[in-house]
Amino acid sequence: MEETTSMTIDLNRAEALMERMQRLGVAELEVGYAGERYRIVRQPVASGVASVAPQTGRVSSPVSTKTSAGGPSTRIVSSSMHGVFYRAAGPGQPAFVDVGAAVQEGQTLYILEVMKTLSRVGAEFPCKIVEIIAEDGQAVEPGAPLFAVETVDA
Repeated sequence: MEETTSMTIDLNRAEALMERMQRLGVAELEVGYAGERYRIVRQPVASGVASVAPQTGRVSSPVSTKTSAGGPSTRIVSSSMHGVFYRAAGPGQPAFVDVGAAVQEGQTLYILEVMKTLSRVGAEFPCKIVEIIAEDGQAVEPGAPLFAVETVDA
């Protein structure tokens, strides 16, 4: 089978463009190359079906809400940015944490979807989950409360 050079685009160039589009969050791109016009459109990823990116985030500055003398302090874990909050890696999967769960530093608490990128967010300190404030699939903004936790000694 013979290829016509005027109708083909270098696949390496196309892949590089698609990777750059994904990295920048661009959904559609139209370019001219070798006298031809090419249009590349990224299809949105269904949030319940997408695989989780291997990225990990950090919980944004938890705020101390109450402390008892010599006891653990209760803190609110808040969202660090706009996105969609998920308690599990996917539909039908177990939640990363439940009320009463002991959580180690770095353990995944939730997934935050930002611009179709799913990032696992881990605990900054050892804690116990007291309350899950945000609903699974809820859109959140910076500072939105997600969990109430008690600090524990490591």
